[in-house]
Amino acid sequence: MSESTSTEQTTSHPEVTRYMPPPGLDAALEAVPLVRAAKMPAKIGYLTNYSFHIWYQIVIELLKRRGGQYRAEIVVRDAELSVERQIEQARKLVNEVDVLIVTPAATEGLEEILKIAAAADTPVVVEANPIEGMATMVAICDYDAGYDMGVWIGRNVKAADGPLRILDVGLPTLRPCLIRSEGFVEGVRSIQSDAVVVASINGEATPSIARKIAHETLQKTGDVDVIFAMDDETGQGAYQGYVDAGFDPETVTIAGFGLAGTHEKDWLLEKKALKVSAAMFPEYVGLRCIDGAVRMFNGESVPVRDVIPTIPMTVELLEIYYSKKDGVWTPNLNAIGAIPTKSECTKV
Repeated sequence: MSESTSTEQTTSHPEVTRYMPPPGLDAALEAVPLVRAAKMPAKIGYLTNYSFHIWYQIVIELLKRRGGQYRAEIVVRDAELSVERQIEQARKLVNEVDVLIVTPAATEGLEEILKIAAAADTPVVVEANPIEGMATMVAICDYDAGYDMGVWIGRNVKAADGPLRILDVGLPTLRPCLIRSEGFVEGVRSIQSDAVVVASINGEATPSIARKIAHETLQKTGDVDVIFAMDDETGQGAYQGYVDAGFDPETVTIAGFGLAGTHEKDWLLEKKALKVSAAMFPEYVGLRCIDGAVRMFNGESVPVRDVIPTIPMTVELLEIYYSKKDGVWTPNLNAIGAIPTKSECTKV
């Protein structure tokens, strides 16, 4: 079967940053060997949580392209952060595909999808957010990535006066985001034990919301030295809120998560507010999800936690893992895959 993709239409989102795949993306994928398998899935379903986000635009594009290398059709359904919708989508899709890939729409309540898939004898690859009883999950170690970035901040960022002051911009409905924040603060305090979190806010994975709430919060708390964000886009929003509140943009450090899109990499390259971001390599995530789906379809053994590499990315490291070819950032997937990973995450 030739590569094709069908995507259920979703409501438009006002803050979509469109992903423009680099011209060298297919060549980057071809440099990573395919899974040797006796049979290939003809159709793979992907149940995503919110496809508008730049991270998931990239994951979907990589699912399509890696799936195309196996001649598999990719069918995408977007839950738009609704548990009920995602369960219903699974119920409709499970008998149409050979394997399901699921990014859970919430931390709890998605166990029903595994039951539905088991009844249909359809293997499931989980991405990012664990579901109790899952066979395998493709994800970074969120707490550890946060902790490592906190250590970097603790060593490299000092307050002008008094203890380091931190604004935490999270997404408390998803456990991976919660433990990113937890790990980050504990990492900072491993170096600067008196560091203070002045507030933890919910940016709702939306830059305009992060901007508004950060503005309102900082007017009450006063200046901060560091803004930690569970993803780079809400970090950008919170940074604008910081500027809106009248504080000096030259004195704050942004510590982001993801480093997914072009803007984030360009921002890091400027050597201004964004000093470090926990690179999560969505291109590699999409590749590993498809490879895992092929392995499961063939009944091969897969790890319960398929750990994706991540590092505190700085401008000095950026071009090792992303080359700027013809003005476009292109992933070096083999270099990414060579980053050491833990066999077990500290917290899940």
